[in-house]
Amino acid sequence: MTTHDLRAGAVLHADDGTGYRVEGPLAAGGFGTTYRAHRLSRAGNPTRAVCLKVCASRHDWHGEAFFGRLLGEEPRVVRLLDAFVAATGAGARQRRRHVLVFELMTEGTVWEAVDGGRLPWPEKRVRNEIKALLRVLARLHNAGVTHRDLKPDNVFLREGRLVLGDFGTTRMTLDPTHSFASVFAPDFAPREVLERFRWGQADDVYQVGLLAGTLLSGELWWNETPSARALAALPASDELKSWLWHATGARSKRYLDAADAVAALDALARTSLAPGRAPRTLADHRVVFAGRIPGLPRRQAAELARAAGARPQSHVTDSTTLLVVGAVRAGSAGDGEQLDLFATRERIRLGQPIRVISAEQFQRLVSR
Repeated sequence: MTTHDLRAGAVLHADDGTGYRVEGPLAAGGFGTTYRAHRLSRAGNPTRAVCLKVCASRHDWHGEAFFGRLLGEEPRVVRLLDAFVAATGAGARQRRRHVLVFELMTEGTVWEAVDGGRLPWPEKRVRNEIKALLRVLARLHNAGVTHRDLKPDNVFLREGRLVLGDFGTTRMTLDPTHSFASVFAPDFAPREVLERFRWGQADDVYQVGLLAGTLLSGELWWNETPSARALAALPASDELKSWLWHATGARSKRYLDAADAVAALDALARTSLAPGRAPRTLADHRVVFAGRIPGLPRRQAAELARAAGARPQSHVTDSTTLLVVGAVRAGSAGDGEQLDLFATRERIRLGQPIRVISAEQFQRLVSR
């Protein structure tokens, strides 16, 4: 049965007799067709513009109705106003339409905001809005639910604020960290999902990371967009860039769930990479260099550190204890300078005791 069959003027009635008159189609997708409609009074007069969705199957209808009711009091979710089955005809010709009625989101989606030139947003606004969305997601994750479709055309705007919609692919499972997924948007899914068809709560956070990149840049971020160079081009603080790198990075570096992502977003804003007090000696320190040391090539700096009893490392690891920060070039993806800074910030947030010193402090230590 196709759902593309409601004509303008058609009226569907809910269980309590409320009528909804169809005005015209809005969009069509794999989970059904949406229409602009009006709720009618008992006298048949229009009282409110709504979005009427005819689901492609009863399974999709049950899922969206369940989550719509579950989150009915959540202000950051598109409001479900009604859910019913409308039947027309009789016998073998009877048609049963599984209908959902939502508030009409007149400001559109994030995708439409990109197309309409209403982005980018400033960092403070992006940080606040992403945090609000993550808190809704944390409630779902806490109940064992993954959304699985947090792409820009499923996140709406209401009075300029992000609002989560479309729960067609949302699932509640016994293993929400790593469950089977056969339906998802491949352009907005992590590489691991494309390869293994397994979806976890960390993958929801990944999609929120892509959304944050879209809001900051004013351009759609796909799963091929995240890179050190793309992050360097964003008009954002290093703290937020570090969060984005880990939210959209490899699964091993990704935040576990939405609650973890919110905690990181708050903590990283308080995590400084400003040079502090230098150690009395470099002996036994595992040292990583990020940036150029004036007049001192990287290889020579590593030799001086080794001569002073330190163990130079090419990248930040679990054993790193000292980071030497020199002049870091913007967008220096080739030698991983920005990535080492992102990794260090996150490790310090998690409690790894890494000291940060300047190139000048390092030179004084090796000249003793």
